Amino acid sequence: MQVGQIIRQKRQSMGLTQTQLAERSGVSKAMLCDVEADRKNPTIRLLGQIAFGLGVGISELLDLEEQPTISPDLKKDQRVLVDPENGMERRVLSRAMIKRGVEVIHYVYPPGTGCGGFPPHPPGTLETCYVVEGRIRQMAGSEAIELGPGDAVTYKADVEHFAENIGETPARVVYVTQIPRQER
Repeated sequence: MQVGQIIRQKRQSMGLTQTQLAERSGVSKAMLCDVEADRKNPTIRLLGQIAFGLGVGISELLDLEEQPTISPDLKKDQRVLVDPENGMERRVLSRAMIKRGVEVIHYVYPPGTGCGGFPPHPPGTLETCYVVEGRIRQMAGSEAIELGPGDAVTYKADVEHFAENIGETPARVVYVTQIPRQER
C-alpha cells in the first residue's frame, strides 16, 4: 500500500476531513490531496508534519506489519524513503516495535544536507541520536550540539528539532524515538 493511501485511511479512521488535518498539521489541503492520491511524493519533513497532525510517528504511516517471536528487518525488506529534494535517506529498522511507540530509524545525510526541521512529536516524546559515521549538528528547540562518530544525545522531541550534516562525507545516524501512546 502506498503512503498516501495509508494517510487517507488513518485520517478517515480518525473521522478527520482533509481540511481538519490541514489545520492540525500545517500542510495545505491541496498538498494533502496530492499526497493522499499519491500524485506527490512527500518530503520527510512534510511526512513528519502529517504524522504530527494525525498524532502518530512517521513509521506508523508506513503500513508495517507486526511479526511474531523473531522479527528480522533484513536490508532488502526495510522500508526506505529518499527525500526527493536533497537525497536524504530514512530507513526503518524496527517494524515490530512501531506499534509499541518505539521507532529505530537509520538516516543518511548527504554532505551539506539536513532534515529542514521536524515538527514536534506528541507531548512527552524522547529521542536518542547516535552518530555512526560523519559529523552532525543536532538541534532540539533552541539548543544545539555537534556530534561525531560514537557520540549520542537524548533530547525532548516534542519541540521542533532537526539535524544537519556539517561534515564533508555522508553522515549515518541512528535515532531511537519513544512516542507515548495516546488515545486516538
